[in-house]
Amino acid sequence: MKDGGELNSRELLALAASWRLASLLLERPRPEWKIEIARLAAEVSDPRLPPCAASAAQATEECYHQLFGPAGAVSPREVSYCGFEDPGRLIAELSAFYHAFSFGPRREESIDHVSVQAGFVGYLFLKEAYARMRNDAAAATIAKDARERFYSEHLARLARGMRERPVEMPAYLQGVLSWLNCGIEADGRPPDASVIFHEPTGPIGR
Repeated sequence: MKDGGELNSRELLALAASWRLASLLLERPRPEWKIEIARLAAEVSDPRLPPCAASAAQATEECYHQLFGPAGAVSPREVSYCGFEDPGRLIAELSAFYHAFSFGPRREESIDHVSVQAGFVGYLFLKEAYARMRNDAAAATIAKDARERFYSEHLARLARGMRERPVEMPAYLQGVLSWLNCGIEADGRPPDASVIFHEPTGPIGR
């Protein structure tokens, strides 16, 4: 991931804001969405994300649905990239992660959607930051370990799968997906050749 070692609470809060912005950029565009993105972009220190936020000013809901909707070109859901793994079990694992840390975001997407997963990573950065402010080393370690495990087991696979789809995307989405994937590239781990694309259907369909 992008945290690289022991961080102080200020650095953790900055990372939490960056992940929150990434999460927002991966949501469905709507009028209040653009206002929230512009406000949060002004607080983010990572220089790679504000240009994505600026480009998102031209985003449309129609384009978003063409890409990520039920019949879209790219699935934004982890169940689409889980190979032979049981999708129901995957959803249960995500639910257990969220429940363990009382993560209950305001959302309209499934819990395996890329925006929800990115939001959870940001939330865990926030949990670790607050634990460090309280000098609670045990709670900070729990949040950090959970975040790293969640990223490697879930969000990294989803981000890789989305990146590998040969589809042209708006600049802001290309930028934020590149940002999500930079942690994978930095670790030098190649995409898993066993990943098989599935079109989600039924109650857990996208």
